[in-house]
Order: sequence, then C-alpha cells, then structure tokens
Amino acid sequence: MDLFLLLGTGVYFCFVVIIFSGLLFRKKMINPEANLPPISVVISARNEEKNISNLLNDLVNQSVDKNQLEILIANDRSDDSTGKIIDRFASDYSFIKTIHIDKKHNMAPKKYALTQAIDNSNGEIIIATDADCRVPRDWIKSMGLLVQSTGKIVIGYSKIASSNTLINEFQKIDFLGIMAANGGLLTHGIVCSGSGQNLAYKKEDFYKINGFEPVKDQISGDDMYVVQTISSLKGAIFNYDPDSFVSTLPKKSIKGYLNQRVRWSSNSKFTLRRNPLFFGFLLSAFLANSCILYSIIFSSSLSIFLITIKFFLEAFVMFIGSRLFLTSVSITAYIIWNLAQPIYIPIVGISGLIGKYSWKE
Repeated sequence: MDLFLLLGTGVYFCFVVIIFSGLLFRKKMINPEANLPPISVVISARNEEKNISNLLNDLVNQSVDKNQLEILIANDRSDDSTGKIIDRFASDYSFIKTIHIDKKHNMAPKKYALTQAIDNSNGEIIIATDADCRVPRDWIKSMGLLVQSTGKIVIGYSKIASSNTLINEFQKIDFLGIMAANGGLLTHGIVCSGSGQNLAYKKEDFYKINGFEPVKDQISGDDMYVVQTISSLKGAIFNYDPDSFVSTLPKKSIKGYLNQRVRWSSNSKFTLRRNPLFFGFLLSAFLANSCILYSIIFSSSLSIFLITIKFFLEAFVMFIGSRLFLTSVSITAYIIWNLAQPIYIPIVGISGLIGKYSWKE
C-alpha cells in the first residue's frame, strides 16, 4: 500500500517540480515597439450591469490608436440594464459596437455570443476578456504585440481582486496556482489551458479550427478549447508582462466558488484525446490528493511525509508565482488552502466528471 501511495503522489510531485522550474527559467520576453494591426476586443455579457461600465471605461482609455481598435460586446439576452449601458457607450465611442442577442441558439450561449462578436469583427487580432474584468491601460498593446511578434496564441494572467475575507483569499491563491501551472508547464512545451478573461490570437486561426462548431454543445470550456486547438497549429506563449495582467471579481459564496471549479473540472474529460499530457497532469493532481486523503483516513505512516512534501513543493510554486504575477499571498490562507485540497479536489473532480454544476442558460 505504501508503494501505491508513493506512486500515486510521485507523478504529481514531478509535475510540480516541472512547473517550478518552468517559472524560474522562463524565457525573457521583449515586446518590440511596432505598429499594431487592427485589433478587435470581444466580450460576451449577460446581466452584467454592475460590472460592464468599469470594463468599458478601462477599454476606452487604452493606450493604443483608436483608429486601429474596435470593441465588440455581445449582449447575450440580458434582462437587466446591461444592453442600455453598452448602447450608451457605443453612442459615445465610434469604435464600440453592440450585438444584441435576443434568442437562444443551438450553440452553447457564451460560445454563440463570442462567435457573433468575432464574425462581426474587422481586426486581424482577437483579444478576449470577460465582462466582470478590469484591464490596465496597456493591456491591448501588450497582448497584441505578443501575438504579432510570435504568431502564437497568447495566454494572459488573470487574478482575483484582493479583499480581506478568507473565501476571497482562498480563491485568489487557488487561481494563482492554476495560472502558475499554466505558465510553468508551457515553458516546457506542455500546453494546458488559459482563461477566457485574458486571451489573444489571430482571427484567421479561429476560423482554421472551425470556431466553436466542434464543441458547440459543451456549455463551458470555450477558453480551454481555443487554447488547445490553436496552439496545436501555431503554438502558445504565456504573457508575463505586468501591463497585461487582468483582474476579476471573486465568487461571493463558497457554493458559487465550488460550482465554478466543478464547471471547470467538467472540461477535463474532453482533454484526454485532445491533449493527453495535460490530462495526465490533471489526473496526477486528482490521484495525489486522493492518495493523501486515503493515507490520513487509514492512518498510513506516510501521511505526514506526503503532506509535508506537497506543502513545501506547492509553496515554492506559490512564492515564485506571487512574485512574477504581483499577487500577494496570505500565509494563513495558503495553509488552509493547501490542507483543504485533499478533500475538495477529489470532490470537485468527481462532481465535474458527472456534470454536477449550474451555468447561465
């Protein structure tokens, strides 16, 4: 049994070392100063009246030439004042375009909304974010230049906005870990995923993969699909430029947070065929935490050893990740997050596999 526990956790520990080394020895990026081609920012918004104004204010104050920019917001059947707010901005700024979606389509709602925005865009480069995000002044410039100079899909960093509550700090650490894993593994050529809050790619590449048509029935996972399919054609790169970092709001409750993680987990079953190595990483994390939970329940002599190794290996990743991504980490929240993983990761993984989550219809 001890051998099983060591094997079950050992593969994951190897992945964590790879992540750490990838962050430590990442390639230094220098964005050349060049004229950007036409860029289209695409956003899907559903009942975002509390957030959309902040994002649009950030976007109209971007440092890029507005003659080379268009912002397309797909108002996805909102029943609040989201549409009116977007229309008001569109009347004030000629580079903002509104697409109102009134009826549900046979494609998953967010995928259809983004498809409508991209189909109506004129830019050579597509940059995507979510309606509840905040972006810095040079965000478009940083993401656009990296796409232009490399030709790859660009994965940007997203962070949870800071607050003083434990649940928010927990989410911030969890999201930092996810993004650090994406960046660290990508250094070694292992493409994982990205967040739809901060992605950029060439418009022509979106059509080369036939858009979202191959996954039109999947409720979520648009970002993972785009990253994995476009990267298989053109490659992927992580943007470590602080000017590209996006922030988003945390979930307000534990239930909302867990539902989001289960939804994300539900996409893992589609990666086995598309990206076996990434699936192997996800499986190793699930098995490692399940093995640690098993060792605790059955009082294995290895339990303290495994918990300690995991605690410090992940702490190294969080330390360098917090420095790279300018994200502060509460030691108390980290301890709680790390010790809770052997319980919540197996629960989230199994729930995602059987599809136990809710999403905007």
